[in-house]
Amino acid sequence: MAVRLSPPCIAQCTSSHPIIRQIRQACAEPFEVFEECLRQNEAAVGNCAEHVRCLLQCAEQGQPPHSPTVLEAQALPAS
Repeated sequence: MAVRLSPPCIAQCTSSHPIIRQIRQACAEPFEVFEECLRQNEAAVGNCAEHVRCLLQCAEQGQPPHSPTVLEAQALPAS
């Protein structure tokens, strides 16, 4: 019998993990820009691929790369 975790349980468990907290703190700006992109592109999340790349790069290196600000991201043409 497989154990199924509800999305709120997964979110709560991962958000309390020390590594996740460290990434959220070190990469706050790229994370915020990524979340804003997702809100603006609910029907086309593929438009946020560059933001995912920046967030992952930050998470791997522990520091944010230059990423477009929310205003800069809004000005980018949709793919």
